[in-house]
Amino acid sequence: MLFLVLLAACGPRPPVPVPVRAAHGSRDLPRVALTFDACSSPRDNRFDTAVVAALARAGVPATFFLGGRWMEANPEAVRRLAANPRFELGVHGWTHRHPAALSDADLCTELDRCAAELERFTGHRPALYRPPYGIASRRDARIAAGAGFSTIEYDLASGDPDPVIAAGRLARTAVREARNGSIIVFHVNGRGWHTAEALPVILAGLKGRGLQCVTVGNLLAGRP
Repeated sequence: MLFLVLLAACGPRPPVPVPVRAAHGSRDLPRVALTFDACSSPRDNRFDTAVVAALARAGVPATFFLGGRWMEANPEAVRRLAANPRFELGVHGWTHRHPAALSDADLCTELDRCAAELERFTGHRPALYRPPYGIASRRDARIAAGAGFSTIEYDLASGDPDPVIAAGRLARTAVREARNGSIIVFHVNGRGWHTAEALPVILAGLKGRGLQCVTVGNLLAGRP
């Protein structure tokens, strides 16, 4: 679903190059975007290097949404992700508080603080925002747009935070349920219990179905 938002709450920013709010791309093109959230935690901010290794071995593009506290705890991981030209980086809020629990001003602070931290590593301000818990209200999307971000939701939850979902089931679900334009969410902060194990099967299955993996930015902007 796509929504156009005209009002800004955090001051004027350059217009974003993709829709202001999106849960999927075009249903007419056989392409999908794999996304990986690095959720912030007050105590445990892990980095699943095996996930990144699986993507790198396959040469597959992906989009990572990085939490601010997670970046503080994992500077070398951020540098590693930023150094891979196939990877696209966006923000996931400074903390992992639900946007609905934040005032307008606090949400702006969450976005701007996280963006500033990521900009330290990349040299440019990010343009994509994945809200914690994946769902944004119209107010949240309006505020994010005012700060210069496209809000990226998803239409396919992999289920990888559930430790009882084995790699085989995780892979079967992702391959079976993916559609043209799907944005699929996984985790790279240790909450994806079997993600790294399932990824090679998922990548082969999507390719077998004729679905090309691209970054979120390319999926929504219509670029190959």
